[in-house]
Amino acid sequence: MTVSSPRITARVSAETQELLSKAAALIGISSINSFVLNAAIEKAKKIMQDEEVLSLSKEDAQLFIESLDRPAEPNKRLNQAFKAYESKSN
Repeated sequence: MTVSSPRITARVSAETQELLSKAAALIGISSINSFVLNAAIEKAKKIMQDEEVLSLSKEDAQLFIESLDRPAEPNKRLNQAFKAYESKSN
């Protein structure tokens, strides 16, 4: 028994088909399906990278590093929670 791969289909206007066909031909791809699939994969990878990678300007990166070097002082509630934790574990 042959297991088929998932399929993606789309109906497009004649103008869109012509546009995709011309663009595919310009970069040497004879199949519109291959062109669309390649373009979709590139776009998906860019979206994933943009969502997964945090890019900071030099100034923001410097502020971030400085913040890590001088952590905030614990507030009253955090000190109380720490004392409560210590008393339960002793």
